[in-house]
Amino acid sequence: MALTDFSPVRNLSKSAEVFKKLRNAIWSGELLPGTALREAHIAKQLSVSQVPVREALLQLEHLGLVVRVPDRGTHVTRLTRAEMVQLMEVRSHLEDLAFRLAARRMTPAVEAHLRDGLNQLEQCIRASDHLGVAEADLRFHEIVWKASGNTVLEKTLDRLCVSVYAFVGLARRAAGEKLATVSHEILFDALLKGDPKVISKAIRDHLNPALSIPASVGD
Repeated sequence: MALTDFSPVRNLSKSAEVFKKLRNAIWSGELLPGTALREAHIAKQLSVSQVPVREALLQLEHLGLVVRVPDRGTHVTRLTRAEMVQLMEVRSHLEDLAFRLAARRMTPAVEAHLRDGLNQLEQCIRASDHLGVAEADLRFHEIVWKASGNTVLEKTLDRLCVSVYAFVGLARRAAGEKLATVSHEILFDALLKGDPKVISKAIRDHLNPALSIPASVGD
């Protein structure tokens, strides 16, 4: 494993910097699903001790981006279609709750933040930036999760969704899929209307596994 954009870490918060570099490498596809992550090797590349590397890997594991297997080490998470479908089923119910709660707490500031998120998403789509789209997509939903006012729900969705966003985004880029914002605009309109039935339908359509998981992701 050789990461071309890894430069020595000099920041005082070394574990945070290591985490950021590894997370970005996974998001960008530089570290592919299944790639082994060896603490000693990463520490040497970044000119740090193994302690901040270990702490960063624990954070990544918490987000579902890496998996630690006893006696086999740590590797970048590889998700099958069946696993993604199960994650989408759980996420659909949690997102439904988050959007309905956020609709009750909607403010002009949150609405403006979401509009900015949609604009950023559109810019990434026009630039055919698959990684940017995945990140903007996640940020849009994170705004809603936070607006729900339920911190447990927000943290649960964050842990559940980060790895899915990363690997779905990579699969879409590899498949050369066309990018679109239509479903997010529908979600946004449903959120503003505040009708629970409209919100539930928008969430179901948005997270339909047949549409949201690329065909290139196999079992």
